[in-house]
Amino acid sequence: MAIIHATSADFKNMLESNSEKVVFVNFWATWCAPCRFFHSVLEQLDQDMGDRIQVIKVDVDQNPDLAYQFGVQGIPNSRFFINGKFEQPLVGIQNLDELKNKVEAESK
Repeated sequence: MAIIHATSADFKNMLESNSEKVVFVNFWATWCAPCRFFHSVLEQLDQDMGDRIQVIKVDVDQNPDLAYQFGVQGIPNSRFFINGKFEQPLVGIQNLDELKNKVEAESK
């Protein structure tokens, strides 16, 4: 698969169209250095597990309503969407191996 970028207009449809996979939503901004670093982790996650996960990125500057809806106060801010529900936020850069373990556990 490929990492996709969502807007407020298509966010819900992107979640629904990927309901057979684990979805990882990442809130970020172009000016955020940790976000840019974390993008390389997400690219590796997508490359290694793209058949089981869909990574969706949401730019908080272009979609402030989504950031507000999800209570995003700091970025990078991410969360898994599994079985139709959002899990607790993951604030900051996350470890690739931990993300992979979560996907493995949820996609069995």
